[in-house]
Amino acid sequence: MTTSPNSRPRTRATASKKRLFAASMQLLGARGPNAVSVDEIAQIAGVSKGTVYYNFGSKDKMIGQVLEFGADMLVAELVEASTLSEPRDALRTMASIAIDFVEKYPSFAQIWISEQLRPESDWGDQITPVYTRVTSTIIEVIDRIVVLAQEEKQPVATAIFGAALFSARLRAASANPENRETILNSVLFIVDGLIATHEPVTDH
Repeated sequence: MTTSPNSRPRTRATASKKRLFAASMQLLGARGPNAVSVDEIAQIAGVSKGTVYYNFGSKDKMIGQVLEFGADMLVAELVEASTLSEPRDALRTMASIAIDFVEKYPSFAQIWISEQLRPESDWGDQITPVYTRVTSTIIEVIDRIVVLAQEEKQPVATAIFGAALFSARLRAASANPENRETILNSVLFIVDGLIATHEPVTDH
């Protein structure tokens, strides 16, 4: 198969962004956004400082861009899992993906949660739309299982994703972490509660 002229640069760019994302999560989680320099991120990632600016822009914009890139990676996996034929299996897989992602990048959940809670976050405008994509994807799957009132959908999706995100972050920080399956099953209790208390969807 012939390789298109643009495929290699795009592949290199994606690989660079992933290295920069991993390096940023390592440093930001340890010291916080204001105490991390572009030089340090470049050094940990094994790229030039120019590569950091090329992929994520200036220091002022970089944190938001890094969070957005990580969120996009997570969303892509969640969207793929949401297409599984059995919706409960889809939600279990999505919760599992979120837990694994946080275990790999624990600082991501830490920063995302803190920025969502800050009333004047520097990067809220960038991460809030991605969060909406996550909850919308969860709602699409829930709509295949039970009938919910419109006003119930967003809180339920937030509860499912929030439980997975926060539980996984606590597990990553704990000296005696909970069993992964125990956490995953606990998240699914929310789904099972919906199934037990709401009218089922019969035409999915």
